[in-house]
Amino acid sequence: MRVRGTLIDLETTGEFDRSYPPWDPRQYAGIRPTIFGYITRDELVQYCAVGEDDLPEIREIMSATLPSLEGPFYALNTYFEGCIIENSCGLQASFVDVRGGIRGSKWAIRRRLGIPTYDDPLHGDGAACMREWLRGNYGACMMHNRACLLIERDINEHSLGLTG
Repeated sequence: MRVRGTLIDLETTGEFDRSYPPWDPRQYAGIRPTIFGYITRDELVQYCAVGEDDLPEIREIMSATLPSLEGPFYALNTYFEGCIIENSCGLQASFVDVRGGIRGSKWAIRRRLGIPTYDDPLHGDGAACMREWLRGNYGACMMHNRACLLIERDINEHSLGLTG
């Protein structure tokens, strides 16, 4: 059984604007999506910018795709994903946390629930993904994003009682 809706995970590059408080979406204005990945129904889809010149195309893809995706939207870092979408595309998206009432980081929860790593070459490290993307290692970044999507899907299904 699968959860109805769409799980979204973004990989990004850029810096936070710390002149704004953490709850202000403007803090995220300098962060740009590099990979837009989502799972809807049983389909996993990923788009990856290949270098800085492709970043506007990822925003265009997100702007065109997000309104057509089935809600509700799920994410692990709900505020982060929402702020990136708002600042990149001008779209408002509200998210449900995949963890439900489960406490802890994604990888701690993954270990506790016995969820596989799905061959993440970056071992759950989003900062490493940003560094690898800047180095042009797009394959590793796509594998990382795929693993994040699958792990978050499994956490969500567990939090909703859809798995053992």
